[in-house]
This record gives sequence, C-alpha cells and structure tokens, in this order.
Amino acid sequence: MNGEPAAPDPTMSDGWRTVAFITWIAVFASVLAVSISSRTIGRPIWWLGPSSNPTPLYYLLIPVLIVGTPLYVIIQRPHRMVRVGLIGSLALLVSAMPDFGSNPAIAIAIFTIGIAALGPSIALLQVQRKYR
Repeated sequence: MNGEPAAPDPTMSDGWRTVAFITWIAVFASVLAVSISSRTIGRPIWWLGPSSNPTPLYYLLIPVLIVGTPLYVIIQRPHRMVRVGLIGSLALLVSAMPDFGSNPAIAIAIFTIGIAALGPSIALLQVQRKYR
C-alpha cells in the first residue's frame, strides 16, 4: 500500500485495543518472569536450556514471536488483532507442552498464562461478532 497504517476496525473501540495491548504486555512480563525463575531454580524452560548448555539462539525467537506478534498487530493492524490474539494464545498453550514431562510446574505456569491470554481474546471475538 502507500505505507499508511491500516484503517481501524470500526467494531473495535480504542478501549478494546487498550485491553488487548495491556493483556499482551502482561503476558510478556509473565513469560519473562517464568523464564527467569525457571533458570534461577535450575529447571529452565525448554527454549532456554540449562546455563551449562543453552539452546540455540533461534529457540528464543519462539516466545518472542508468540508474544511480540500480537503486540505488533494491535499497534499496526488492529483489524486483525482478534485472530492474531487467539492464535498467539493457542501457540502459548502449545509451547508449554514440551515441559510437561520434565518440568511440570513450569509447564503449568506457561499454560496458565496462555489461558489468561485466551480470555480477553475470546471476549474480543464476541465483541467483534456482536457488532459485525
């Protein structure tokens, strides 16, 4: 296009954009806290690996993309924030799966964060459907 930002979705108010943005900032902070805590207690989350043998750097892109993409979309393409928020929430839930066998507490923490992110995404979906 012309480099202009996309027109805002007429069905989503600035209030709902703010709710979505705050949700994903909180998800980012929560995932960061769980990641740091998991490394501190010696049971690192799968995308970090142990400090003696860290995972490749590109593994860190997984949580960054899961959380960063919804934040980017809320700011730049708000008409897609509902779909991307749902996908990000589900991706966060899936990202907890590799830790269920070795670090169930860490997996439950990430899974809980994913459920918490899913709530506002479902609310946004309901608002979007109601005002369509």
